[in-house]
Amino acid sequence: SETSNRGAEAMWSLWRRCSSDARAGIRSLLRSAGAAQESGHRALQAGRLAPATSSSSSSSSWSRSAREFSSKASSSSRIPPQAVSYGSLAVLMATGGGIAAYYRYLREEHVKEVKNLPSSGKAAVGGPWTLVGPNGQAFDSKSLEGEFSLLYFGFTFCPDICPDELEKIAESVDLVEKLTKRKVRPVFITIDPERDSTEIVNEYCEEFHPRLLGLTGSAEQIKRVTRLFRVYFSKTNDSAEDYLIDHSIISYLVDPEGNFVKFFGKNSTANDMAMEMKRFVDNWKNAHRNY
Repeated sequence: SETSNRGAEAMWSLWRRCSSDARAGIRSLLRSAGAAQESGHRALQAGRLAPATSSSSSSSSWSRSAREFSSKASSSSRIPPQAVSYGSLAVLMATGGGIAAYYRYLREEHVKEVKNLPSSGKAAVGGPWTLVGPNGQAFDSKSLEGEFSLLYFGFTFCPDICPDELEKIAESVDLVEKLTKRKVRPVFITIDPERDSTEIVNEYCEEFHPRLLGLTGSAEQIKRVTRLFRVYFSKTNDSAEDYLIDHSIISYLVDPEGNFVKFFGKNSTANDMAMEMKRFVDNWKNAHRNY
């Protein structure tokens, strides 16, 4: 059947992945199980034939024993089913249990090997950028260095998602400050430079947190920074003035040296974000005594 074929393929795949020592161990286990089963059958056969072979005094005794044996055999022409069933079941369970245990061992070893593989390096997210700050002047990423920052990409005309996320960000950075006595700078970067002027962004940010930094820029500047952080966004229609923007809902944690270290999705709560940021802040304090 299809199930049997899949099972056979899985066992064959497992067998091919086993080392030579592992295969030898399994073969030895199977040989031992087979030998035990064969010994059991021989013992049972010997018990059946004992009445016929134990006596050699006379032919009449032999005939009598043979008739008795034949009479018993007529009621059950095979080895007593119960005895054979229990013995075979025991051997089968021992064999299957041994193979299953060995398979678990191999699987655990494989998992350990995967966990111990070398890291491929830092995530290719983030990098240097230049935008327009609250005063209308150029503002580059180096201006955020020296403290952790939490970046969010959105637009001021967003009806619900952006306000909800910014309120969550504001709550989380306040909680981190209480827990660590260190500040995390919240940053809002618009993805709608056509409508979000510096004045509009400044007013928008004031609604959520006194330290929320609002940044805008040219279409090319926004395109570059969103590519650096792998931000998806797309206008939902072709109207030049009345449109919404579909975009990824992610907050990006950046360390005091400007390196991206963690992202938070929409399902992360303010408390989740705060506790994770606290971990990064504490680790940074331990590694940088002047922080």
